[in-house]
Amino acid sequence: MLDGFPKYFRLFAELEDLVKQKFPQEYEIFRFYNMDLAFKLRDVELICLRYEDDKKKWKQFGKRQSRFMENVKSESLSQKELQQESEILGKQFIQYSELLLLDVDSFFLFARILLDRIPLLLGPLQKNIVTKQDISKMADFREYLDWFEKNPKYVLDSAFYNRVISFRKWFYKKLRDPRNELIVHSRRGIIRNEIGFNGKVKFLRYDFKTIGEKKMWTMTESLELQNISDFFKKIIEFLEFLSKYFSEKLSGS
Repeated sequence: MLDGFPKYFRLFAELEDLVKQKFPQEYEIFRFYNMDLAFKLRDVELICLRYEDDKKKWKQFGKRQSRFMENVKSESLSQKELQQESEILGKQFIQYSELLLLDVDSFFLFARILLDRIPLLLGPLQKNIVTKQDISKMADFREYLDWFEKNPKYVLDSAFYNRVISFRKWFYKKLRDPRNELIVHSRRGIIRNEIGFNGKVKFLRYDFKTIGEKKMWTMTESLELQNISDFFKKIIEFLEFLSKYFSEKLSGS
């Protein structure tokens, strides 16, 4: 488990007990969605653990490559030794870079699957606690966040509203837009990747443009991603807020 991450199987445990007491007719479906959410959290955490491990391997590869370049300049190794090391580095470059990119893509996809469980889990608890309307039929996290953005007059608690809107801004900027533009729905141009030896991944978009009399691929956009483990911690913080908020409301505290 990554430092600071909660025990995800207990994240909504108190709320589940309160639902059993206050909304017994909703308990079984809540328990099912809560268990499903826990497994999805585990999936995303495993991706982050793999990502951190792959970053270490990539950094080690960078150091090994630097030593190799020094050996080439100093001519301290035989031609055979240089050839062997070059082949090893070539294989490591392909393996470690592709694993790191796969980790990033996997995180964006599985994080969205995880977040889509939130409106399903909290559906029956919203009305008369945070909303005037029944929004229990929502099964899409983006739709859930957008509803609050578009319907502030139907929200009963301004503090809850402000926290959701704040998370919505972060969600669009860090998760939804990069995922759609660079991973899932890349409708134009081509995407290339660069990985620094610090493990940070940069997405580069190239569009086919006419410059003068020539048509050529031109870089039109770049995005350097932050540490995806920090993204996961941000999601955990939001889930902890939801769990505490609804637990306090149902317990009357």
